[in-house]
Amino acid sequence: MRSHLLSLLAIVCFDVMACRPSGPRLCPEGMSLDGKQSKPGQVEWCRSRDGRRAQYTEFLPGGKEKRQICEFREGRADGPFVAWFPGGTVWIRGQFTAGRPDGRWNQWDKSGSRVAEGEYRGGRFIAGAPVASAAACDKLNVP
Repeated sequence: MRSHLLSLLAIVCFDVMACRPSGPRLCPEGMSLDGKQSKPGQVEWCRSRDGRRAQYTEFLPGGKEKRQICEFREGRADGPFVAWFPGGTVWIRGQFTAGRPDGRWNQWDKSGSRVAEGEYRGGRFIAGAPVASAAACDKLNVP
């Protein structure tokens, strides 16, 4: 009975951790932590061996929960962007291409209801709400 309870607890904990933006910090496959540029509990930079790709993760005060995460290629924001509220609810989700917001961007409130949607093409805002203006990744200097 006890082993079944422990197994169930492990599954629940794994599922909860997989859905939250907190927990162990792991770099994407093919990248490793750049200890020189990272500041534990504040920001982490992961880099590919060839230096062409990077991932930036910023943490909320306290260093346990992620505030935002974005990917870079060739020194420019390129890939998914996600920002969270304290507690782990997604605040903004979008995509950068060659350093510019691209495609559909969405914004949610703290309860998880979508409150805004914007459309971008090649960095130009074309419809909806300018959701990507809250993202800071395109303004970062990649070390």
